Amino acid sequence: MARPRTSVPEREELIELGKDLLSWASADVKDELRLRWCEWFSMKHFFVRAQWKHMIEKEEFRPYYESAQGYLARRWITGNINAGIAQRYLRIYDPELRESEDKDKDADEQRKASALKGEARAIEEEKLKVLSEVQRSKRKLK
Repeated sequence: MARPRTSVPEREELIELGKDLLSWASADVKDELRLRWCEWFSMKHFFVRAQWKHMIEKEEFRPYYESAQGYLARRWITGNINAGIAQRYLRIYDPELRESEDKDKDADEQRKASALKGEARAIEEEKLKVLSEVQRSKRKLK
């Protein structure tokens, strides 16, 4: 077995790897789905995940990665894969879906936080009313 790579490849190799990734993602191979990134970076090229994360940020590799995302997303929406699994993976491969879901989740969290602040404010006001009544009652008893 080969040794794992210890660094991110240089510019020229990143371009060649990008072309290979795009070719791999777009290939329509019978009896092989080619759906998971790790099948390419880990199993085919023996990169560890940390290297993969650095590679996808490199400007020489990024365009190939983003194009490959489109090819892989298309595979998940064809209906050939269990819908529940496809929905989970589609978030990985479709950046627009991910951004939209993130915005929706952020908006929901902001609404919840706002509602909690309103409830806390109402509880505080009620507490102050009760304390005020207790103080008035104490004065009347004296």
